[in-house]
Amino acid sequence: MNQCLICQEDVTSSFGWGAFLGLHKPATVCEDCEQAFQKIKGELCRICGREWGMVAAENRYGDLCSDCFRWEGDPATAGLLQQNRSVYHYNEHMKDILSRYKFRGDAAISKVFQEAFTKMFKEACQNENPIVVPIPLSPERLYERGFNQSFLLAELLPGKPEELLSKISSEKQSKKARWERLDQENTFFVPDSEQVKGKSILLIDDIYTTGKTVRMAAMVLKNAGAKDISSYTLVRS
Repeated sequence: MNQCLICQEDVTSSFGWGAFLGLHKPATVCEDCEQAFQKIKGELCRICGREWGMVAAENRYGDLCSDCFRWEGDPATAGLLQQNRSVYHYNEHMKDILSRYKFRGDAAISKVFQEAFTKMFKEACQNENPIVVPIPLSPERLYERGFNQSFLLAELLPGKPEELLSKISSEKQSKKARWERLDQENTFFVPDSEQVKGKSILLIDDIYTTGKTVRMAAMVLKNAGAKDISSYTLVRS
């Protein structure tokens, strides 16, 4: 009997030959907690992966939502991001779990998402065997938190994450309003451009909100010679 990593209740799993032979991994989350997560499904915005049914008619521009339409209409950011795909919506349950994961040091929670995160990666994100690159933290934030949540998510995927991006110090994004996040200077840089030239990059992050973070990362990667950049996040806000 295992305990749910979220609520600590017992997780009941059926016994069979798969479990006996070690083919099935023990469940890490109970059924109630798992069902509280809301998966993104159906038709999506072509670039950011927002669930189309949640986009008001007046905010649709062809196959793009209004946010992506604005990004693509700005010469500085047009074409930077090929696409983003995310697994879950940012509902209240997920909000609490991400807070525990990122800000309360509960790194083990990443294991809760392994099956779903890996499954969608195989379905939607494998394009020309991209290099998986986690969004970095600044040295100060990494020291404060003790781990990079995006790197732990990247480790759930096949292959080895490549830390090809670095980040200088900046204020916490969670403390900023949406307009402030959109107006910040680019804090990412590529230490060695030779490692990204001509490569397809898949950025990994925990949450896609405004799209600013992944596009700023994509900008420095593109300037360093990357062929194309997409992103994959656990949550779409």
